[in-house]
Amino acid sequence: MKNPAPAAALPHFDMLQRLPGNFLLPARMTVLPLGDGTLALVSPIPIDGALAARIAALGRVSLLIAPNLFHHFYLGAASERYPEARVLAPRGLRQKRPDLRIDAELEAGLPPALAAVVEVIKIEGVPALDEHVFFHRAQRALVVTDLVFNVLKPQGFVANVALFLMGCHGRLGQSRSFRFLVKDRAAFRASVELLLALPSAQLIPAHGEPVLEDAQARLWQVLGHHLPQRAALPAR
Repeated sequence: MKNPAPAAALPHFDMLQRLPGNFLLPARMTVLPLGDGTLALVSPIPIDGALAARIAALGRVSLLIAPNLFHHFYLGAASERYPEARVLAPRGLRQKRPDLRIDAELEAGLPPALAAVVEVIKIEGVPALDEHVFFHRAQRALVVTDLVFNVLKPQGFVANVALFLMGCHGRLGQSRSFRFLVKDRAAFRASVELLLALPSAQLIPAHGEPVLEDAQARLWQVLGHHLPQRAALPAR
């Protein structure tokens, strides 16, 4: 009997972001279809008229989400394009970007339409990042931002060197620098344990290729070492 074909990924739109030092890093905006027929855009990228038309074909944008303290560069422009959409962000982004319109903090709970279709886990113990990940229940898709990378084919010399030094060149991995961001290891381990308990069939990272098969097992390979030795991969 043949294995079933992997499910299609959640709708998403990609760009190649040029970071300082000519570091070319792929970046992704993921679309979360909500139960009321509207959309949430996680980690907005630049949205021109052509891209706006493609998004409109999927539904009406009702939420704009900054999932951590780093993915906010294009949030202001997105909020101007979609003035009726509510902007959600981690609490710390108000202080970091007081110029942005932020309507609600992710720590305060999700709007009902979003809570009906996703589960959110805050990655505790990493205050400089303050990342929130989203699990789309119907699709069993886990949307992450900077927790892990999956850049299989880096573009440019700088990207190849940087990702090699980060320890995630050409593969699903977590940056070596992440350990310096963790300030409360017990809280971080608890968040990882919650994340790995989710029945994730897909992993949609903000940087790199989506993982459309065996996502939970792949995540355990990358993040399982953060847990106590007694932890084991759940039975499938």
